Amino acid sequence: MIHIQVLDSLDLLSIGHYTLNLPRVFIGSSIHNNIPIEDTTLDLYVGVIKHMANSLTFVCTQPFKLNEKRIEGIVKLNKNDIIEVQNLKFKIVDFDENKHNDHEDYYQYLEDIKHKDPKKYKLIQALEQHYIKLTGQYDNDLLDE
Repeated sequence: MIHIQVLDSLDLLSIGHYTLNLPRVFIGSSIHNNIPIEDTTLDLYVGVIKHMANSLTFVCTQPFKLNEKRIEGIVKLNKNDIIEVQNLKFKIVDFDENKHNDHEDYYQYLEDIKHKDPKKYKLIQALEQHYIKLTGQYDNDLLDE
């Protein structure tokens, strides 16, 4: 669960609270975003808030402000952080702080489908092996992307 409050926007109807039970929350002017902001000055895709295990990150391709400080790239978020990007200002009100590891969930999922859906299991294994062959490395952080 991620609870966001849009504090300021040219789209007055978007101002308010949003509670989403998603691992990723996309924000921008496109209607395909989880939080669409009707504002022609905003990019179609402004950024994404990612919820992984007990942390929250904001990924943005352009400079933004976090609690009045200019930031670029990816930043870890805390409760009550305020993000300003383009003509949009929003606050992280709350998020679930799960005490489990997403990697463990993934491997548990693999163990579950190994017997329930062997074809799907074999496909996932083949994709992982193909990725390793293409990149020449095993990426432990693959699940974080």
